[in-house]
Amino acid sequence: MWAKRVENFWMRCLDGGSNPPISTTKGMDLKQTIMRKVHLILLAFILTGCMNNSWWEPRTLITNDKNGQPLGRYQFTYDERGNKFTETGDIWDQTTATWIRDYRISYSYDIYGVRTGALKEKRDSLSAKWLPVSRVICNYSQETYRPETETHQVFLADKQLWEDSFRDHYIHDANGRLLYIVREKWNNGEFDRDIALRGKFLIKAHVITPVTGWENSIRDSYFYDDEGVMTGDQVDKWDRVNNTWVPAFRYTQTRDRKGNIVVEDEEKWDEDNGSWSLMGQYTYLCDNHGNTVETRYIPVTEDPEASYYLVFYYNNRQSLIGYYIGDTGTFPGHSGTAEYFRLKR
Repeated sequence: MWAKRVENFWMRCLDGGSNPPISTTKGMDLKQTIMRKVHLILLAFILTGCMNNSWWEPRTLITNDKNGQPLGRYQFTYDERGNKFTETGDIWDQTTATWIRDYRISYSYDIYGVRTGALKEKRDSLSAKWLPVSRVICNYSQETYRPETETHQVFLADKQLWEDSFRDHYIHDANGRLLYIVREKWNNGEFDRDIALRGKFLIKAHVITPVTGWENSIRDSYFYDDEGVMTGDQVDKWDRVNNTWVPAFRYTQTRDRKGNIVVEDEEKWDEDNGSWSLMGQYTYLCDNHGNTVETRYIPVTEDPEASYYLVFYYNNRQSLIGYYIGDTGTFPGHSGTAEYFRLKR
């Protein structure tokens, strides 16, 4: 459509836009020469993807353990608009050497294609029916259509009710850059606690208090260089005793000449020493379109009991999947690969 408009524009310029219009043989030769150049330019636009407004989306992710054995498989489907429709997660069964379905996430949108929520379900082992586990409710700014809040809820099967769990607040600056994501957790006034009786007996007690409401939990702060390129982020946790944020983890990105993130250092705050200590590195291998096709986590100290979660950047860092904040699943593993497809919008 855009190509036809450009061609019509040039035709108007050549035939009716000039004064007087070009109608001589010399003018026709000039017209044909210019039109050939226009078609070459349009062909270049098509080959480079400029005209198609190409967008990439993940099709399949595979994660592996430290020995390279498969752990999880995650597959994605999309609707006719190109919006993510479902995400399914499978676990590799070493005994049967087959994939076993673990969960399914279904996404919902409004009439304008803006995502309104996500529903996570797991299959019942007896009835084989899909049962609700959790859901996310999305709210956006009416002026900018940027996300403002995402409310996470869990389904209480015994009560057949939804209960609030987390609420994420997205805070942007005037230029639209994401500055903070502040996560609150819902305090329903109930919690389990181990109580020691006379220092001899330990019992598990379910405590009910009259205090309910949202409480600060985690804050993720994002950093940028002078050109507005993100350089990393820092995760803080809420100190209820001192009523303040205290550092927990920090991530620093290293990019290649194309701007792709190739290394991300993970550091943990040492409260005793008051300094950061390197925990490990995420490495990323990207294709020519800025999509992560392979990622790996390399810990400083190998811990057999530790669990690592992988993230995948794509669309030249404009998109991210696997982050613990958001409405997608998380992808545990030491390494992983991804396959993408070009979505034309």
